[in-house]
Amino acid sequence: MSAVGHRFHRLIRRWDVRVAFHVLVLLGLLGSLGVAALSQPYFTRGVEAGEDLQPIPHTDVNPLGVNTLLNEEADPEKVERTLDMIAAGGFTFVRQMFAWYEIEPAKGVYVDPRTGQDTWEKYDRIVNLAHERGLEIIARLDKPPRWAREGQPGVDQVPDGPPNNDADYADFVRTVVSRYRGKVRYIQIWNEPNLYGEWGGQPINPARFTELLKAAYTAAKEANPEVVVLLPGLAPTDQRGPENLNEFLFLQGMYDAGAKDYFDIATAMVYGYGYSPYDRRVEFERNNFSRVIQMREVMVRNGDADKPIWAAEYGWVSLPDDWTGDASVWGRPVSAETQARYLLQGYLRAQREWPWLGAMCVWLFRFPTSPTATPDAGRNPTRGFAIVNYDFSPTPAYTTLAGSRARLDRAYTGAYPASTRLIQHDGGWNLVGEGTSQTLVPAAAGATLRIPFSGPRLDLLLDGSGQGLMVTIDGEPAPGLPTDETGAAIAVPDADGRVTVADGLDDGPHVAEIRALAGEGGSVALAGFVVVRQPWQSWAYPWIYGTFAVMVVLTLASLVWNWRFRPALPPSPTGGGANGHVPRRLTAADLRARSRARRSTVRRR
Repeated sequence: MSAVGHRFHRLIRRWDVRVAFHVLVLLGLLGSLGVAALSQPYFTRGVEAGEDLQPIPHTDVNPLGVNTLLNEEADPEKVERTLDMIAAGGFTFVRQMFAWYEIEPAKGVYVDPRTGQDTWEKYDRIVNLAHERGLEIIARLDKPPRWAREGQPGVDQVPDGPPNNDADYADFVRTVVSRYRGKVRYIQIWNEPNLYGEWGGQPINPARFTELLKAAYTAAKEANPEVVVLLPGLAPTDQRGPENLNEFLFLQGMYDAGAKDYFDIATAMVYGYGYSPYDRRVEFERNNFSRVIQMREVMVRNGDADKPIWAAEYGWVSLPDDWTGDASVWGRPVSAETQARYLLQGYLRAQREWPWLGAMCVWLFRFPTSPTATPDAGRNPTRGFAIVNYDFSPTPAYTTLAGSRARLDRAYTGAYPASTRLIQHDGGWNLVGEGTSQTLVPAAAGATLRIPFSGPRLDLLLDGSGQGLMVTIDGEPAPGLPTDETGAAIAVPDADGRVTVADGLDDGPHVAEIRALAGEGGSVALAGFVVVRQPWQSWAYPWIYGTFAVMVVLTLASLVWNWRFRPALPPSPTGGGANGHVPRRLTAADLRARSRARRSTVRRR
């Protein structure tokens, strides 16, 4: 053994060194536990597996949506061309402003006083062209006319603000909903009322806005009980008033004022601010893709977990490296290729982790004005959000998203009722019952339906008694089910009616095909299904904590064992020997003298 080895061997045999080593190990383990505990919220906050969720309405939609400014497009052919590209790109939702001041220039008047033209004409064109292409308009109803705010201070400086009489706005909402009943299903009440510039330069007041919301919601539902009312998009900000107010504080203020029963969908402005969509930091002051989690938390705290959130605006700004225009206020600009990648990754993360998030409308599809129209037009960094250029040439973002609908428009993490659009069948199944009690019942044996989904686990919710359902996943017998004599996988309900038909699949996409073995009266019914995705965080952190706990226990046990064999302590200075003499403490010189004496004795022997 080398000299170093001898020294190490002698060192580890020392009791004090062993104890110090154990203490250091314990401190390291406890520190690691602390790091794990601090990091867990970063990886797990907002992530839901879907296993214990109830269906959330308006989340089984195609998530692909866009914002348009078609009311500013003077050329009808370009309006049609824009909507053609939106439909061809696989988008479903089109969030489009319906400017109150433009439609109703005077109370009850819908004629442009300058031209004598019907103010509805261009909006009718937009609605009809969108409807013909199967697109869903989200009508953003804001931008008040001057007459509705007459007498308020600062109207010329800040034209957008609350009306003097909420009934005037309610009448406008009622008129829009009535006119487009059957063609426009979604309306959005106002826009960014938590900002100074959208609230007439007045102190931000969520209770006052809630009064306006209640009037508008009531009028909309009177005109069409089926219309879906969205909250305004609340601008992300960390300010606390009075000019601008943080969106979560504003939303809480709305709940405090009784807004809960006056909207169907909450909305958020979801921007990346230059960060990856997988930036999981969630902080009051931080603007990033994960910020929307805090809005969900406000809703849950107020008993509104059964309502969805939609992204009214969603995007990353992309500017060229040689950009010389105005600076971006939306974080660090990204390249066109990165913008495309981030947009798709954001959709995928939301589908996999946030079953409460529905449509996400990219800001913006295309600017209808030329970058050379005015000296300032080309300097506007907002143009960097557009996914189609002014000349209608597609950016990488449009190309990427245009090929993604088949991947995105399917069931991801979450629970889905029998009435969901994601259950596809040829008419051989009948939807019976009402509300949450609806089930799909096969009309005859052999009736088939399909469920496109993405995720590792699929559970079916079955109801009633009778013969089971034959299930295949991607054309093969469902791996989680027993098989009959022919090798077919058959799903039959257990005590709670929930049956796992597949588990441990890759992320997909997958297609489940379900075939009835008997007709109505002889078959179980399908009450819905659940896609479960247990994220790695759900098992990794319990495993980490368990491993550290075992190591701490073992280290403590070893420390106790070593403590039992500690060296005897020297006599107490106050104790002394039989004659009361207190032994003198040995010095280094004494020890060396003893060592020389031992060596001399050995030589004499």
